Amino acid sequence: MSSSSTKGSTSFRAFSLFKNFAEYFIDVPKESHFYERGVLTPEEFVKAGDLLVSKCPTWSWSSGEESKRKDYLPSDKQFLITRNVPCLRRCHELIELAKEEEEVEDDWSLTHLSHTKEKEEIGEITSNLQNDLVIHDSKEEAEEEDEDDDIIDINNYNEEDLEDTIKDKNVLETNTGDDILKTRTYDLSITYDKYYQTPRVWLFGYDERGAKLETEKILEDIHADYSNKTVTIEQHPHLLSQWASIHPCRHAEVMKKMIDRLTGGGQGEKQYVRVDLYLFLFLKFISSVIPTVEYDFTTQVD
Repeated sequence: MSSSSTKGSTSFRAFSLFKNFAEYFIDVPKESHFYERGVLTPEEFVKAGDLLVSKCPTWSWSSGEESKRKDYLPSDKQFLITRNVPCLRRCHELIELAKEEEEVEDDWSLTHLSHTKEKEEIGEITSNLQNDLVIHDSKEEAEEEDEDDDIIDINNYNEEDLEDTIKDKNVLETNTGDDILKTRTYDLSITYDKYYQTPRVWLFGYDERGAKLETEKILEDIHADYSNKTVTIEQHPHLLSQWASIHPCRHAEVMKKMIDRLTGGGQGEKQYVRVDLYLFLFLKFISSVIPTVEYDFTTQVD
């Protein structure tokens, strides 16, 4: 690790100690400033988490360690977690695929990677998110669409298709597991940061054999613009283990820009953005920080 990144990590750790102390004296936010500042109250965080869990079943609520629970959050909804998330490639392997980078503000930038087939610039993030969040008039309509996609048309199922199916079945039955792709995986969690009033992402990595990833290895899976400046290894606020964390000092600023973009930025007729969609926007942004960690954040909203 370079001397500059070591200094950055040290300063973040020192500030974290101050922040943890200061949180004891900060009132729990009650009034919403979602539109004005891009932040959440604990109640809004829970509401956004409930939607994420209901639409993306890989995510779930966790109560964490009883001794570390926050009284401003429900005891069974202290933080969100998704486990065994695949990470097939290292960030440096994507350098050749990188299209361009646009500075958002000072040290924060959003990376454009062709492997996602999306431009991760704020405007593109928000427009792509609108495409991801498919709106249905009813739950039945959404279910019918899913069922139509899954149904095999028997009339168009010829002998060649049948042969291929039989071959696939035989391969599955004879597979010993030797050719199953082994890859790094991550447990990701999202906590509520009372000081910054935003979500905060934490990562715990495993290598191809299931052993804990060392810090240097974890940094290989975080975009260099962030790994050297805004990533620290700290004790998880709800668990008894050390996790890598993406520091939330600029999260509200980036989220405010995204919300402004979605609402028309004050120009013309203002569109309505539901506060419970916050985590989908947030995870879309975080995907530019950890572009090779393939967690779920797309959904269909009734």
